[in-house]
Amino acid sequence: MNLRKRAIGGAIILMILVAITYIGRIPLALGVGLFSYIALDEMRKALAKIDLHPPRKLLFITNTIVMIAAYINNSDIYIGSLSVCVLISLIYIIFDNKYNLYDGFASAFILLYVSFLISHILRIKDINFVWLLYITAWGSDTFAYLVGSLVGKHKMDFISHISPNKTIEGSIGGIVGASILNVIYAIEFNLEARIFEVVIFTIIAAIFSQIGDLIASYIKRQTGIKDFGNLIPGHGGILDRFDSLLFIAPILYLFSRL
Repeated sequence: MNLRKRAIGGAIILMILVAITYIGRIPLALGVGLFSYIALDEMRKALAKIDLHPPRKLLFITNTIVMIAAYINNSDIYIGSLSVCVLISLIYIIFDNKYNLYDGFASAFILLYVSFLISHILRIKDINFVWLLYITAWGSDTFAYLVGSLVGKHKMDFISHISPNKTIEGSIGGIVGASILNVIYAIEFNLEARIFEVVIFTIIAAIFSQIGDLIASYIKRQTGIKDFGNLIPGHGGILDRFDSLLFIAPILYLFSRL
């Protein structure tokens, strides 16, 4: 039953992503924007478990500013929006005595972890590159799981306190598998990038995808939660499904500008 729920939940979120990406940049922006608000709230609730209480209203205000700036896709405006958000956060925390300095740090962390990272999806002008985001994240995750389960023997002891089942073979399998899928996509759909560039991007992005997964696991362990939410059956919340995507998005944005 759990496997069935996981398959259904994964299929639903995949269909939504495929639909909003295929239709065009505006639906993608609206979808990513909605996901970002849900992710912000999930992280806020997680941090509340360790007595950190970043203001929800503040998070939504700063997220809106960053998302709009990312969609406009002017570098000066985007950098300016981040500066404005930092100032707004400082002013909000200082003048509302319900919050303390640690709540301010938590707000800044969420701004960077969610709003800053995910907003890079909206900065990618050529939507054909966005498909690489999904292929890399879930291709790496799938192949890492399959290879790790089948032939994984050498545990990564240095991260055993975060994820005790990760293996070197699984990690390499995830990188190789995602690289093969991205090369196939680039050839079949005539992506405006050279194959060796696609491979280099995928290797770097797949590594960061796995790091993103580990960071999310670390946060969950520190806050004592199993999942960030229960929105997606069998998968948890938006952050549980998008933890890898967050860390790939800025790299993909830079790659799309080559």
